[in-house]
Amino acid sequence: MLRRSTAIITTLSANPRARGVGLTLYYLAIIASLVLLYGRGDFSTPSFVYQGF
Repeated sequence: MLRRSTAIITTLSANPRARGVGLTLYYLAIIASLVLLYGRGDFSTPSFVYQGF
């Protein structure tokens, strides 16, 4: 199974169109996760560690 998966990944990475689609999906997933993390509008930073000194 590992050899088959490796062969499929190697074949797809050699295909420019499949590689472009894969990279596009990868970057869209990153953007979607950032929107989910920061989409609430809460951009407040945590308090500074040394404020009490």
